Amino acid sequence: MTTIVTGAAGRLGRLVTEQLLQRVEPEELVLVTRHPGALREVAARGVQVRRGDFDEPASLPDAFAGGRKLLLISTDAIGHRLHQHQAAIDAAEEAGVEHVVFTSMVNPVAWHPMGAIPWEKGMTEGMLRSSAVAWTMLRFGSFAEQQIPPAATAVQNGRLVLNFGSGRIVAISRRDCAEAAAVVLTTAGHEGQTYDITGSEPMDHAALAALYAELSGKPVEVVRMTDVMLVQVLVSLGTPMKSAWDIVAFGRAVRLGFFDVVDPLFEQLVGRPPDQLRDVLVSHRADLLGVG
Repeated sequence: MTTIVTGAAGRLGRLVTEQLLQRVEPEELVLVTRHPGALREVAARGVQVRRGDFDEPASLPDAFAGGRKLLLISTDAIGHRLHQHQAAIDAAEEAGVEHVVFTSMVNPVAWHPMGAIPWEKGMTEGMLRSSAVAWTMLRFGSFAEQQIPPAATAVQNGRLVLNFGSGRIVAISRRDCAEAAAVVLTTAGHEGQTYDITGSEPMDHAALAALYAELSGKPVEVVRMTDVMLVQVLVSLGTPMKSAWDIVAFGRAVRLGFFDVVDPLFEQLVGRPPDQLRDVLVSHRADLLGVG
């Protein structure tokens, strides 16, 4: 059985590759990327590295040739991903891939405050369900690593400024997401399943501030803001308007419960509990404290 990983040179792709190499022989793995040179070290270990570009559909059938299972890692081309994902699904069908595993997100619905990001993932799920291949959806929770920059800013300023209201996030590390993906790719019985891959610890604004203060040894004040107030603060600090609204949209999604999803499935798949946000922050302590 050959397993194919797309987007293999990205952060998640590299983590999945390391997890897969603990479970399959190198010759059973094919990594597809636009930049094969970025994966020379993995290729030296006996893994096939092939060039494939979702913006060049003709490059994909050969890149996917011989694969039985394929991990379709959602691209970062927001606003253009549907065309890219459709090209990958079509190529998988043409190449004879039997099973596609897609990296989605919790609550990928059209009315999500974050707009195109979840909408495109939800539409891709629909395209897979309508395709000729078997599928599994991995709906990841909020990546814990994405909390490192705002945590560091909060520690530096002594204030955690958010528009979360009473909403909660349930962080999951990329490493845990990668391990869950590797398990699904290398074990049977996952076809036609939609899995929420989440952490186990919901945290609100106050709990986040308390955690940051504890780990840094510095006081962190909770500052609650409305959407408009937060945009104004971000723009005044030099944040581009689009980025400011993207940050606010994430906060609104948290406030409305879109990321407040706790599912025990990760532990059932992997056999251990997921890492906590605390674990991730401790492993990035230098970034949290702004030293190094």
